[in-house]
Amino acid sequence: MTLKVTKLALASRLIVLTVQLLANWMVPDHKPDVFRMPRGNGDGWSNASATPAFPWLDKLIEHCLGGLRHWDGEYFLHIANNLYSYENTLAFYPLYPVLVRHVAQACLHLGVPLSQESLTLLIAVILNLWLFCESANLLYQLTQKIFGDSNKSWYAALIYCFNPATIFFSATYSEPLFAYASFYLMLECVRSRSGKGFRLPRLGLALTACLLCRSNGLLTLGFPIYFFARHLILSLGSSHYWQVIRMTLTVVLALAILHTYYFYIYRLYCLPSVTVEHPQHILDYARERNYLTSGQGSAGSPWCAYTLPFPYTYVQSHYWDVGFLRYYQWKQLPNFLLALPMLIFMHWHCFDYLRDIVARILPKLNPNTYRDFIKDHLTLPFVLHAIFLTVICTLYIHIQVTTRLLASATPIFYWFAADHMPKTLAQLSMRSKAGALLIWCMGYGLIGTVLFSNNYPWT
Repeated sequence: MTLKVTKLALASRLIVLTVQLLANWMVPDHKPDVFRMPRGNGDGWSNASATPAFPWLDKLIEHCLGGLRHWDGEYFLHIANNLYSYENTLAFYPLYPVLVRHVAQACLHLGVPLSQESLTLLIAVILNLWLFCESANLLYQLTQKIFGDSNKSWYAALIYCFNPATIFFSATYSEPLFAYASFYLMLECVRSRSGKGFRLPRLGLALTACLLCRSNGLLTLGFPIYFFARHLILSLGSSHYWQVIRMTLTVVLALAILHTYYFYIYRLYCLPSVTVEHPQHILDYARERNYLTSGQGSAGSPWCAYTLPFPYTYVQSHYWDVGFLRYYQWKQLPNFLLALPMLIFMHWHCFDYLRDIVARILPKLNPNTYRDFIKDHLTLPFVLHAIFLTVICTLYIHIQVTTRLLASATPIFYWFAADHMPKTLAQLSMRSKAGALLIWCMGYGLIGTVLFSNNYPWT
């Protein structure tokens, strides 16, 4: 099945890439007043951008893949090329852009005849293509491991490959990497049926990747904690001393690596003794946009004086006005309508799941049956995780981000969606719930790809 899922995922990416290429060629780009990565003249980490060996290759890559670099993609590419030179880039976690940066640097050292900017764009897209295929397989394996239903597993992978936020899984965004790390972590947790089953090095690497990839990766901490506690409860009577120590060290190490990144940012923006020599085009763009650059000390960064000097919340609030109910304005009604299908779908199905547990199962629970409840309900932590994310999306963030955030962070959407599908696609009716679901996914996928690739707002 791995080959079949890989072929499906690869085919879906080729469709998205073809649609964005045609749309970018046929429709003129919108030019909103948003961040665009400033281009240099050979003063980055490579001189290749000044005199590329084959300039036509750069133009070809920009022509074919230029539609995938818009909106947040510009930030990720800027970090890959220039690291955290502007304060507003601190809203984007480092794993994906730094990975792109190092792969691109290795390619340049091997003599790839491309400019720095073109190479980072190409590497970012290729990396996401590979990660998407891998994450589709992980979702299939995770679904199969929990439900033991190959039909449901296949439909979950199918809907993932054509999910309503599909363009963001091909663009220069961190969604494919986060989905890959999250599904891998979840699969490692579910595989751990005994103390020896916890493959802590793999689990620790996956957890660290989640923490370094996106801010909501911090919520994935709940999975190793829950499944380890579940293991302890279901295996009462045996000694768990060394298991507890090893799991604790794994979690602490992952958090320590995350805080190493935080310290790097604090040092870069808050310590007066640290100075940074920025290329001229970086400084010119900073003056034009009134951005704070790194190496200026704590004078321009209020978050440096916080008791816990973490920049993420401040940057989100200061640059994007993110906060509790701040997005509830009449002018944002189109964005609420855009996110409404995903919000309704997730709220309704999660509520229905919890209502069933409260009405049918909880009244029967007693000290003799609670262990059976924990053993049988493997999906409970996944639903609780999805509920928390959905509530955060509803109340705090820019509401249009909901679709892509939930599509990359939780398998619950795909599991609930797969429950509506018929036994075979030959039995599919467009007037059924499954038909409506596919119309939503395909419609959002097509419209979103066309709009995003031409720099129009989307989810």
